[in-house]
Parts: sequence; structure tokens; C-alpha cells
Amino acid sequence: MQNEAITRTIAVLGVDGENFEVDGHFNGDERKARWYTVKKLSDGRTFVDHLPTFPSHEEIRKMVS
Repeated sequence: MQNEAITRTIAVLGVDGENFEVDGHFNGDERKARWYTVKKLSDGRTFVDHLPTFPSHEEIRKMVS
């Protein structure tokens, strides 16, 4: 049986007046995401793909600057 890849929005984080969506990428029915993607909601631009850990507010600030 083959597991299907699933992407779920885990959080929307407000950082310095901007909102960022954090998506988790799961394999099948796993409870822990294999990696994370961070998108800026105002323009839909992806900042980071395949981030190995859930990002903190400080990490997102560093990505933006």
C-alpha cells in the first residue's frame, strides 16, 4: 500500500505586521510533519520550502530580512 503525500496548514503566524502561513507536509497518516513550508499571505510567495523544523517567529524575521 502506498501512502499519499498530504499538505496541511498548521498555523498562521503574525510577525512584525505581516502574516505567514506554515504548512506541514505529511506522508499518509503521520502525525508529525516531514517538513514545513512558509508562505507570506499578502502575496502568496513561498519563503522557505523543506524546512526541517517548525519555524519560530525569530526564524521568520531572519528569512524576511
